[in-house]
Amino acid sequence: MKAGILYNDKDIRVGDAPDPQIKPDEVLVKNGFAGICGTDLHIYRGEFHARVKFPAIQGHEFGGTIEQVGKDVKNFRIGERVVVDPIISCHSCPACLTGHINACRTLKLLGVDLDGGFGQYVAAPASHVFHLPANIPMKFAPMVEMYGLGCHILMRGRVQPGETVAILGAGKLGLSVLDVLCHSANAATTIVTDVQPFRLETARKLGADFAINVEQEDPVARVMELTRGEGVDCVIECVGHFHDVAGRVSPMQQAVQMIRTAGRIVTCGLGEQLSPVHFKTLVIKEAEIIASRVTLGEFPRALRLMEKGLLHPELQVTHELPLRDIGAAFAQVDREDAHTIKVVLDVQQV
Repeated sequence: MKAGILYNDKDIRVGDAPDPQIKPDEVLVKNGFAGICGTDLHIYRGEFHARVKFPAIQGHEFGGTIEQVGKDVKNFRIGERVVVDPIISCHSCPACLTGHINACRTLKLLGVDLDGGFGQYVAAPASHVFHLPANIPMKFAPMVEMYGLGCHILMRGRVQPGETVAILGAGKLGLSVLDVLCHSANAATTIVTDVQPFRLETARKLGADFAINVEQEDPVARVMELTRGEGVDCVIECVGHFHDVAGRVSPMQQAVQMIRTAGRIVTCGLGEQLSPVHFKTLVIKEAEIIASRVTLGEFPRALRLMEKGLLHPELQVTHELPLRDIGAAFAQVDREDAHTIKVVLDVQQV
């Protein structure tokens, strides 16, 4: 098969790879579309050397059609449209045994540790495969994983209807959280911060009540003004690796300052920088910092929200490119193009 293969840091191009062979409990998926995720970008930049070995076939957000069914698989037929949950857990470590399979000690992901959706075919456990409703275009299949992340992050933050929520970062992840939040969790007030006007405008279209440009306004002061000095119930930090802005503290420092007393911070960005936190403020507020990693069975929920038309993937998928242009696609994402949010690849177009 043909695949988008990462041969070295920032060296990704179409090449030949072996056709996957399925086990009795697996299905072979003929990939349709795969998305370029923030994690894919970190791998591309060389930040996952301890985990990803070259040559690597990335892509953990993908969907396609069933090409082959293992002899023990009962619930799928050839030709059915599906999406794949990429998380492979051991089910025997302390985290797995307490229900946290997403924090598995030896967690593996299709497209990170194992061959993924940038190949024309993927072998996937049938237990991790879900039918894609007919009214969801295949090019939006990569967004199921993103919306699953949104569901999981809001669950981790225990966000309740009527609460005030600030989302730091209006990239792919932050906007996915916002979409789920505005159209299913029903927060009373949603505030989004970023430095890119296009992303902030997209946040407004998705339902954000307030969109703050961090280069133009102090986000902490503005949040406190909007909440009459109380702070928000929950801050969701989706920035990850951040760029310094003159006169602004780091996103995590902002989060500690803008939550109310007894508030909650959910951090889910994969930033490499160390971020100082004033723990005295955190203690005085008796606030919480909660980490959120990948998903924990939220694919069906994300699919139901999408099937019902509650979410808006068309506002996030800004670019659709053929697999043969994978090098240019990654370069576009890497340079953080101001008008690029989500790039999806048509995997069969080589």
